[in-house]
Amino acid sequence: MFAILLLLGGVSLAGLVGSVVVASRDGYRRLPKETFARTV
Repeated sequence: MFAILLLLGGVSLAGLVGSVVVASRDGYRRLPKETFARTV
């Protein structure tokens, strides 16, 4: 039972790290910092 929980935790951690890497490669952090309030 403990091994299953440990494996599940490892998989979820790997998925979280992978999603952060994909988001940083996709240019998610390069979004413009201006808000929509300035355009109104």
